[in-house]
Amino acid sequence: MDAETIKKILVIDLAFIGDVILATPTMRALKARFPKASLTMLTIPLTAEVAAMNPYVDEVLVYDKRGKDKGLFGMWRMARRLVPLGFDLCVSMNFALRGAVVAWLAGIPNRLGYDAQHAGWFLTLVASHRRDGIKHETLNHLEVLRPLGIDEKNTDTSLSMKVPESAKESLAEKSKVRHIPQDGYLVLCPVGSYVRKNLSLATAAHVVRHFSQRKPIFLIGSAAEANQLEEIARLANLPRNNVLAGALTLSELAAFLENASCLITVDTGPLHIAQAVGCRTVAIFGPTDPVVWGPRGETDEVLYYRTDCSPCWGKGKCEKRMVCIEGTTAREIIKAVEHSSCLRNTDKL
Repeated sequence: MDAETIKKILVIDLAFIGDVILATPTMRALKARFPKASLTMLTIPLTAEVAAMNPYVDEVLVYDKRGKDKGLFGMWRMARRLVPLGFDLCVSMNFALRGAVVAWLAGIPNRLGYDAQHAGWFLTLVASHRRDGIKHETLNHLEVLRPLGIDEKNTDTSLSMKVPESAKESLAEKSKVRHIPQDGYLVLCPVGSYVRKNLSLATAAHVVRHFSQRKPIFLIGSAAEANQLEEIARLANLPRNNVLAGALTLSELAAFLENASCLITVDTGPLHIAQAVGCRTVAIFGPTDPVVWGPRGETDEVLYYRTDCSPCWGKGKCEKRMVCIEGTTAREIIKAVEHSSCLRNTDKL
């Protein structure tokens, strides 16, 4: 494909926060392959703010696939919105059929995506959905670009994120109310997208209680997780002001993590935000595989109590009563934080 003829590229990524962030190397590779092209990313409402912080994305469009753009009529309407924008190439990042169909309905001449769910019928360039072994998700995402001659093995897979000044300013205002220091604090994210990923309340409270004696520590999560986070704070005697459940936008969270000494987290979206802004990370895994989703910084730490049924990816009945995630003790987490150099020399505990 002649790079000179490609002026406008649409990337469709309708997955979750972590997936959109881990697609950063794919955006970088597309920019390198088509340096004169503008790159637009089509996402769901939840991830639009994250996509906007991708330094290789020029514009973000929103596809509300579960709301106003729901169903077949919603797909057609979304495609009609894309037609006048004149895209030359569309890359559909997901295994689902939806992206390929929307690109086809929009009449985009070059349509690249996976062959899963018969999507190949609507594509002009097809990548195999079969993965070559177990590897990090950044490399998995890059496989979609193979038909363009891009080899993921020779591609920069680092993550990056451009935090807007407006987010830093709004975080500064919230910091006055929440008494958040400018830097040097710890952050704990103990709740994942499903219960098997979660730290127990007792383990999380033990970690918070240990560090709060010597260093500011904050709990993060969504508004829906407020009750769990507040219970952890109660058990650890942590001020309620330090519970940031739904208190920050995603861009403010990125600014918040950028200033933190360390994020202690289960496998969930903030882990990948932390990686993209250069925040040291201690990640606790159980039902998912850190080889695929884990942090990769030199000072990052991974705790993985692997059982014979892990990774189960949260599917099926849990016969081991979540021993995989509960197998990691608070003492081990505390030791990992200290070992990861998350704390300055003067802050060693």
